[in-house]
Amino acid sequence: MSRRMKTAVVLAAAICICGIGVAGAEAKEQWRLGMQAYSFNRFTFSEAVDKTWALGMEYIEAYPGQKLSAEHGDAQFHHTMSPELRQAVKQMLQSKGIKLVNYGVVGLSNNEAECRKVFDFARDMGIETIVSEPPENAIELIDRLCQEYKIGVALHNHPEPSFYWNPDTVLRLVEGRSKWIGACADTGHWTRSGVDPVEAVRKLEGRIISLHFKDLTEFGNKRAHDVPWGTGKSKVREVLAELARQGFKGSFSIEYEHNWLNSMPEIAQCVTFFDKVAHELGVNQWQRIFNGTDLAGWDGDPRLWSVRDGVIRGETTPEKPTKGNTFLVYRDGILGDFELKIQFRIPSGNSGVQYRSKEMDKWRIGGYQAEVDNTQGTVGFLYHEAGRGWLVSVGDFMVIDEKGEKKVISNVNDQKALVETGYYREKDWNQYTIVCEGNHIKHFLNGYQTVELIDNDRLVNPFDPRDGKGASRTGLLALQLHAGPPMVVEFRDIRIRTLAGEVGDAVLVFNGQNLDEWTTNARSGKADLWAVGKARVSASDPKQLEKVEGTGEMINLAPKHGESQDIYSKAKFGDCRIEVEVMVPQGSNSGIYVMGEYEVQVLDSYGKAKMGSGDMGAIYGGHAPPFNASKKPGQWQQYVIEWRAPQFDGNGNKTKNAEFVKVELNGRVLHENLVMPQQTPGGLTGKESPTGPLMFQGNHGPVAYRNIVVKPLLK
Repeated sequence: MSRRMKTAVVLAAAICICGIGVAGAEAKEQWRLGMQAYSFNRFTFSEAVDKTWALGMEYIEAYPGQKLSAEHGDAQFHHTMSPELRQAVKQMLQSKGIKLVNYGVVGLSNNEAECRKVFDFARDMGIETIVSEPPENAIELIDRLCQEYKIGVALHNHPEPSFYWNPDTVLRLVEGRSKWIGACADTGHWTRSGVDPVEAVRKLEGRIISLHFKDLTEFGNKRAHDVPWGTGKSKVREVLAELARQGFKGSFSIEYEHNWLNSMPEIAQCVTFFDKVAHELGVNQWQRIFNGTDLAGWDGDPRLWSVRDGVIRGETTPEKPTKGNTFLVYRDGILGDFELKIQFRIPSGNSGVQYRSKEMDKWRIGGYQAEVDNTQGTVGFLYHEAGRGWLVSVGDFMVIDEKGEKKVISNVNDQKALVETGYYREKDWNQYTIVCEGNHIKHFLNGYQTVELIDNDRLVNPFDPRDGKGASRTGLLALQLHAGPPMVVEFRDIRIRTLAGEVGDAVLVFNGQNLDEWTTNARSGKADLWAVGKARVSASDPKQLEKVEGTGEMINLAPKHGESQDIYSKAKFGDCRIEVEVMVPQGSNSGIYVMGEYEVQVLDSYGKAKMGSGDMGAIYGGHAPPFNASKKPGQWQQYVIEWRAPQFDGNGNKTKNAEFVKVELNGRVLHENLVMPQQTPGGLTGKESPTGPLMFQGNHGPVAYRNIVVKPLLK
């Protein structure tokens, strides 16, 4: 076999690993486990982010006063940080795929101007909840600001005699208040204060926003310290069961205040405990399929595969070679539609992660493979082991048609820019996210999308090991050791969830080559100025786009308002998920009209502090986004829109309103379950109907669109 015919971790089929549930699948988790950065207060915030990532978590809660990084000197994480420091923090988080969800414990007073500084900071950083212990006379003001900013405030309890140590106090102050104000339940401090955590959680049912979660050595002793969850006296299993009974949805922050300089192994035990119990309680979509101790559930050549220091290690040596590519196969289930997260490190050689694959011989696997090697610009591509060979290069969006013909439609990222950004860390730990949903496959590496594929090739026979040249909807998960010179590869933090058949197969609405399947509305502007090519911001005028050589992008070359026309698809859709990328130059304006009638606003709103109903991410004219998720003008931005069409009876009378189930911009949810009693202004016909086209506004200025995918929404 050639060097490129590689194998990897395989995950299979629609049958499903028992109980398995964006970097791309867009299903909101009921319980989100993250770190309170205070656990790493002997380290910088940058180091806390790195440690959170290394523990396999995607969420963090910051606190005021932590040093940012070695590079930033004495600068601290604080809501008074300069715009430049805020941007540096955002980059730290983005580089590891970590979301900043909470901030605290931070002071909030009865001074509105001072409170607004914290709320403005939270909105700018995308923080969902501010954790605080405000004075009683500030609660009314804080509740009003919570409702205005749509940001929560969680009242935190330090041990007795602090003001909020008794849950009765929290309950009294939040009674009659909005849903935005509630409790940050610190189970460890309750334990220190002699408050039964189970009873406290039960008492606060419906008012808990977030938790500082702990397990302590003793009950009722203020000097008790943290221990791995499930080994102490804080009734953590019972607390989790009670929260599950309540249907709690929110964030858990691990605040581990012991063994400060070497707490990672103990925190890792907490993560494992939480995932196991949450999975048993049915509230965690993710299942960890490697236990960090041994190869239970996995099968491979015992000479070559082992577990060392909590990671899976594959190694060949001159004394222990492999004659051909060999694989460590996951045996405890097969998967079809799924999202997989897996971290890898490869000091030498090359490897891969196999998925939706089949076993051709013992420890010999063929099928889709995510490339693992140390070659910048190559790691992250999609290969078909023992089948169709090289499929999708890093940066490309490919479609394979019913005859097996491969065609690059567009780009998901610029390969050169990815390398310059450092999307891959050589000889260090990296994280793959792989999403398979029907005919649609995406790879992400350290949060950067590397490939996208719509595979409409014929389906292979999953039971015939010789039938390998085609698409697959089910199969195995496996990890590869490549034949050749001695090599080492390591894997850890392997998590998977099933995607529950919410959508049908992906349809590419724009073929990247021409506009034959699109029509302009002549009534909407002077002329049709839409073209196909590659878009970029004009070097001479940042308010204009220009077309350069290439294909894959739909570009409106309108010089100003009113010069061009709206464009809409010939295809019509009803209930659907729309995935689309858009680029706007400085100051420009457009809109995405679902069914041609309901506008999601497209505007250059970058840097704007307070968002209105006409800004990027708004449902035009009526519903402003809760925060600014925009990127700089000239950058590609992605919308994911889930939509329910209005329903009508046999006489054409509307029986149910349309609904934006979800609107997500650049990975951040802006709207959920937003019912639309009527269409928005500026639509194609001004009338509601059960189906309609996808329309892009073209009469308001230059704009470009690409990678336009629609999937029927089934559930």
